[in-house]
Amino acid sequence: MGRTDAFWRLLTFFRPYWKRVVTCVLLIGAAEGLRFYFIWLTQHLLRPLIESGIRLREGDWLISAVQKAFHWFFVDASPRFTLLAAVCLVGVLIAVLRATLSFAHTFLANNIAQKVVLDLRRRLYSHLQLMQPSFFEHERTGQLLARVIGDVAALQSLVTIGIEDLVSTPILVLGSLVLMIVISPPLTIISLLLLPLVGWLMWQLGRRLRKASYETQVALGNLTVLLQESFSAIKLVQAFGAEEQALNQFDQRNRRVYQHALRAIRLRTLLSPSVELIGTMGVIAGVFVGGILVIQGWLRPESLLAFMIYFYTLASSIRKLTQIQAVREQVAGAAERIFQVLDVQPEITDAPDAIELPTVRGEIAFENVHFRYPNGEEVLRGVSFKIRPGEKVAIVGPSGVGKTTIVMLLMRFYDPTEGRILLDGYDLRKIRLRSLRQHIGLVLQDTFVIDGTVRENITLGNPDAIEDEIVEAAKLANAHDFIQRLPDGYETWVGEGGAFLSVGQRQRIALARALLKKPAILVLDEVTSHLDAESEAAVQQAIEQAMQGRTVIIIAHRLSTVKNADRIFVLQDGQIVEEGSHEELVAADTYYRRLYELQQ
Repeated sequence: MGRTDAFWRLLTFFRPYWKRVVTCVLLIGAAEGLRFYFIWLTQHLLRPLIESGIRLREGDWLISAVQKAFHWFFVDASPRFTLLAAVCLVGVLIAVLRATLSFAHTFLANNIAQKVVLDLRRRLYSHLQLMQPSFFEHERTGQLLARVIGDVAALQSLVTIGIEDLVSTPILVLGSLVLMIVISPPLTIISLLLLPLVGWLMWQLGRRLRKASYETQVALGNLTVLLQESFSAIKLVQAFGAEEQALNQFDQRNRRVYQHALRAIRLRTLLSPSVELIGTMGVIAGVFVGGILVIQGWLRPESLLAFMIYFYTLASSIRKLTQIQAVREQVAGAAERIFQVLDVQPEITDAPDAIELPTVRGEIAFENVHFRYPNGEEVLRGVSFKIRPGEKVAIVGPSGVGKTTIVMLLMRFYDPTEGRILLDGYDLRKIRLRSLRQHIGLVLQDTFVIDGTVRENITLGNPDAIEDEIVEAAKLANAHDFIQRLPDGYETWVGEGGAFLSVGQRQRIALARALLKKPAILVLDEVTSHLDAESEAAVQQAIEQAMQGRTVIIIAHRLSTVKNADRIFVLQDGQIVEEGSHEELVAADTYYRRLYELQQ
């Protein structure tokens, strides 16, 4: 999609506010119409002041009103003084009315622009939430942040120039041109001989400005990526004494942003003075030729004055058009990057005939499941197993054999390359995603804790939970006691990433979050792998309580945590090679037994 198409597509986001846009256009039209009316009326009224032979029209309502006002204050004003007062009075009245209209349409236009920016940022964030995990594995987080924050912020340039400029400038150009032609067509043609040069200059510099603006946004995205990575790994950077190296990388990317931005600024600042110079040359030519016409008696002096005012308005409006064009190119570059994301469709979606699951017994079946990642790596090769409702099953094996992939497939973050997965006899692809995930409680190895309170973390995904439900989930997760010891209990702020909590505390809060959903299926993926002995004991106790009455899948590398499972599946090279209880597998000469003895 080209940048021009992206810009026009961006304008479709104004459609929900079309009534406000129409109102804004009418207000702008009225304000600019008053401007032209005042110039035209002034020209009409000033003629009697210039030529003494022309009599004032006593029947003119404005002149009559001013004369009555003078008589009211016992002032006997001359006809010319009366006319001058009338002109000034009209000017004051029009100025006040036009200021009122300008305030109204400026505020309304900026309100519309801010609404569009608000809607677009929400649309982008909402769209990203629908994308499958593989999308985020291939897209750098910093670049996505740059598009949601930086590129959308660039669209606020629409607010900087104001929507009123987009509407009023064409009105001023057209109105000035029409009135100039009415006054003197030959003089208009002479004055506009340089207009094609303005158009050519705008096209040439605009094309280069568009490219420079796009490159600036890309460079800003790369800088955001570096910042995000640096702040996330600040401990690692400091531990290895790599501050200078990190600063050099930052300087390089920061300088690229500077260079691209400076190029865009140079082009943008060159455009406006160049157009102004061409316009000034046109004014000078108009004054010279118009002066000759006045001397020859072919044009009245007041008409020449009005013509030059219109021409100045035309030139100023064309100059403003160049500024609008510059902003338009910048906005088009940002819009293109935004629509590049919006045009990527999620791979995992609800089928048209997908169903809701009101209740779930918890029976899970994998039938000849194969899975290959987009990079071509095949992780699962014909995996088949069945888990009965309420059964506690563990999946073990060395790193990289596909244990977590099984969880990702069950949550339908991915779809199998071949085979199918059933829940209570329904193919997962026939179940609505929200309904499926509502019945599965997931606790991952890398616990995610938001920058908020303990309560906000536990109620993530279930914000309407009542106090008793929150406390019950926390007790079940063996977290209630330590939460009460925190400074503000459930209202304690945990810091970014749970910085003020221990790893074990974060795991138990994550477990409470999963249990608050009251899921029929509980999935625990390496939840104790990073814990010390004391924390592991607390989390393990919580797990034992949480497993009651649920179908449970435990993904584990540490075999001591799966002894109490009803069945253990041993995964090797993408296939299940062994199955049985802990005692059965240890008693036989199995791969599981060798792994267990090695860990012991």
